[in-house]
Amino acid sequence: MNRLKLKKQFRRRWRQWRRALWAFFVAGAAAFAFYTVILSDNLEDLLTGEGPAAMEAMGQVEERDFKNELSQQQQKFIETVRNTGLSREVHMLTNYVCGTETSLLGMYQAEDLASLLIQHPDWSGRLNAKGEAWLEREVADLSPVCKENSYMGIGSGGQLTLFEGPPQKEKVIRTFFQLDIGSMETSLPEGVFQQLRDGIRIQDIEEYNSVISTFSDYAVEQTRKVMGQEY
Repeated sequence: MNRLKLKKQFRRRWRQWRRALWAFFVAGAAAFAFYTVILSDNLEDLLTGEGPAAMEAMGQVEERDFKNELSQQQQKFIETVRNTGLSREVHMLTNYVCGTETSLLGMYQAEDLASLLIQHPDWSGRLNAKGEAWLEREVADLSPVCKENSYMGIGSGGQLTLFEGPPQKEKVIRTFFQLDIGSMETSLPEGVFQQLRDGIRIQDIEEYNSVISTFSDYAVEQTRKVMGQEY
């Protein structure tokens, strides 16, 4: 009888121990999984540079890299902006291959404006009499206005010329080089010379460069050297 009671007590205790062991095992596994996720995230942040410390370090490195590309004049302008600590109205002047465009960027705090300039070392900046900041950049493209209404043709002096509107309106945007008209009339395929006289529509930078390249073969000798320096 005593032996039977002992067996029952042992079985009851064994079930209790087994439940405790199982609960301990589940808790341990959960803790291990949580720790693994945290460790993995931290490792990924470290490797990819997405953690706060890494992001701050990356920002410092990038700013140093940008500063190395800045001209002395631009560095002085950035120092002036930072030292004043003033918020300013900022304008952008964009110089295209054909045409210019101005735009208002809005109000910038001193540090935000300095950061913008550091990130664009090819831009230049100045302050006008009102204390407004004017930024200037060069874009190797045609301005939106030029894309809408520019023509390549022959100017009054026989030069390859870019016009606003058809050449007949004589609104010259830019002249390039003197053309050998006689050679063009005799050697160009039929209709091409007349097409140039009427005006070749220019809608993008590819057409612009293509027309200049095509007719550069007919530049008179004394303008070839100048043309080679510019294009």
